[in-house]
Formats: sequence, structure tokens, C-alpha cells
Amino acid sequence: MGGAMKQLLLTWLTLSLLLAGCSGGGGNGAFQPLAYDCSVFPPSQTSPYILPWIIGQSFVAYPHAARERSVQRYAIDFLMPIGTQIIAIRAGVVVRIQESFVDGDNVPGHENYVLIEHDDGTVARYIHLTNLGAVPAVDDLVNQGDIIGYSGHTGNSTQPHLHLDVTRSCCAVAPNYNELPFGETIPLNFRNASPNSTDQTADSLSCGLRYGISYTASP
Repeated sequence: MGGAMKQLLLTWLTLSLLLAGCSGGGGNGAFQPLAYDCSVFPPSQTSPYILPWIIGQSFVAYPHAARERSVQRYAIDFLMPIGTQIIAIRAGVVVRIQESFVDGDNVPGHENYVLIEHDDGTVARYIHLTNLGAVPAVDDLVNQGDIIGYSGHTGNSTQPHLHLDVTRSCCAVAPNYNELPFGETIPLNFRNASPNSTDQTADSLSCGLRYGISYTASP
């Protein structure tokens, strides 16, 4: 094998491993989700959060907790087409925006995002937004349910999706998404999530959103 071919193969393997970090879920039908502690998830009925999309729409959830133990274990990926309207899961102030990268470049660190700080100091991160996909500006106050951006396929992403998480404080951004203390995510539940499943276990929100289950945003 020539030197150029070896370098190309090494680059491909490295990129494949990096992209595995936030693939958006789906894919391998043989995948077996990890078991994780459901007791850490707050009750859905009293949750301050709603699903990050318009009422009546449905998307499939792929919680990171089902496949990793890192500080991002409570993040959730949602498969959705590029350009889907993303709404604020909770009211807050926009603290950071990145929207200059283009969809499909697959370069780790090239994620577009909107970061919104809540009144308790936690920060919601809406990541992989489309090019020029941020609606508010930094320092804007947004209400729960306001449109804050449009989903995309930027950065460390193998298919169009939204990566959503809430961190304990501000602000973990590329290339330090996983570094403590700012990258530490917290367990989430959503008071308007309606599971689209006949599986009674999946219908329960006692463990947050379940892997591979579609959820509709209810009023």
C-alpha cells in the first residue's frame, strides 16, 4: 500500500471514530442500549422543560445514556431533517451563538449552536444547527417555546439531527464539550412528551426519554 493510500485510510479511520461521538443514533439494528440509573431523572409532570420542537411534531430520541458513561451521558440526540424549527425548552438568556459552519462538512468542532442560560445558572445547548440557523442574538431573552434556531448537520455529525443537553453551568464549547466542570450534563425529562409506542415500559417517562422511541410534543 502506497504512502498516500495509507494516509487516506488513517484519516478515514480517525474521522470515523470521531464521528461516532455524536452520530445522531439509529443505524445498527444489533445495538443493545446500556442499562442506566432511572432514579436520577426528575418527574416529567413537574419538569421545567418541554420538547424542543413544535406542538404536534414527532421525532425519535437517542439518549446518550444508552451508549456512553461520559459527562455527556444525559445529552439526547433527535433525528430530524435539516431546517426543522427548534424551540426553547425553557426560558432564558442567549449567552453564545455559532452559526457560520456549513452542513455536511463532518469536521469535529464545526458545530453550530445556540446556548441559553436559565435563571438557575444551568445552560441548554442546542447543537448541530444549520448554517445561519440561529434566530435570536446574544443577550436576547427568549421565552419557553420561542423558535431559537433550525436543525442541521454541522460538525461531528453523521446524519442530520439535534444534539440537546443541559449543563450545570456556562459554558462548554468546542473543543471542550466533554471537559469538567462545564461539560457535565444533567438528567432531563419533558412535561409535554407523549411516547408513540405500544411498549408499556417505553410509555413511562420515569427514566426520561427511551432509546429509539418517537415522541410527540403535546400541548
